[in-house]
Amino acid sequence: MKKYTIMIMSDPTAKVRKIRVPAFAPVQLISAAVAVLLVIGIVMVYFVSDYVRMKGELTEFNSLRKENTVQRFQLQAFSRNLDLLNREVDSLRNFNHKLRVMTDLEETPAGDTLRGVGGPERLTLPPAYRTDLSTKIVQDLNRLQQNTAGQEISDQELIDFFSDQKTLLASTPSIWPVRGWVTSGFGKRIDPFTGYPKMHEGLDIATHTGTPVIAPCNGIVTRVKRGDYGYGKLLEINNGHGITLRFGHNSKIVVKRGDRVKRGDLICYVGNTGRSTGPHLHYEVRVNGVPVNPRKYILN
Repeated sequence: MKKYTIMIMSDPTAKVRKIRVPAFAPVQLISAAVAVLLVIGIVMVYFVSDYVRMKGELTEFNSLRKENTVQRFQLQAFSRNLDLLNREVDSLRNFNHKLRVMTDLEETPAGDTLRGVGGPERLTLPPAYRTDLSTKIVQDLNRLQQNTAGQEISDQELIDFFSDQKTLLASTPSIWPVRGWVTSGFGKRIDPFTGYPKMHEGLDIATHTGTPVIAPCNGIVTRVKRGDYGYGKLLEINNGHGITLRFGHNSKIVVKRGDRVKRGDLICYVGNTGRSTGPHLHYEVRVNGVPVNPRKYILN
């Protein structure tokens, strides 16, 4: 078998050492070296790719951590705003309660405020996503949802109540129909025509003929008489809440039956028609048909 001789000497005077190797040994060495280099290359590629992957994951992790920090601050800000909203709703509920006490309006039962209310169900979080902050936010959201659902109904009741009160106040004869001198008040008096005591069912307000007369409240004209012996030219207005106003002895009436009038509208002019001793307005207020003193309602 063919062999190769390798001579090794450390210096020119040293003894030569000989090593004999088979002829195929270099090929095996080269193959082994190539195999080792290949393994090293594969390992290097693996480690480099793993490094690149880990570096990418680290970059993504840092990005997610930064995003998580931003979101945590946003959640904290949202939680603070939610607290403020809940406090505002609580304040509105307290104000609503005070208004109900002032107006003697009954509180809406707690169960009724939620009856017929639609919308989303109560929020819940899966266990994996529960933290102290997220749990608090969900609880606050559920509280806000429940409070606002009931508050909307309660506020609407107050709006309806005050709307009715506004209509009622506008329909109250709270101003003088004309300025002048009250020559005869409400109650018993000596009838100027007969000389006997008689119930006077209104106020006589003396002023010049042709003085404008205005509506003391909102209402509908229900009667216009041009020639009543007692009242002369008579105008009657109903406020829609059981109160009827009468204006007698007018010289001219400028509205007709069925007209809607508002407080302050011109309705007629002072005159001396009918059973009258001089120019004046006879002004009556009747509640469910019963005469009452008009001064009871006049504020100005």
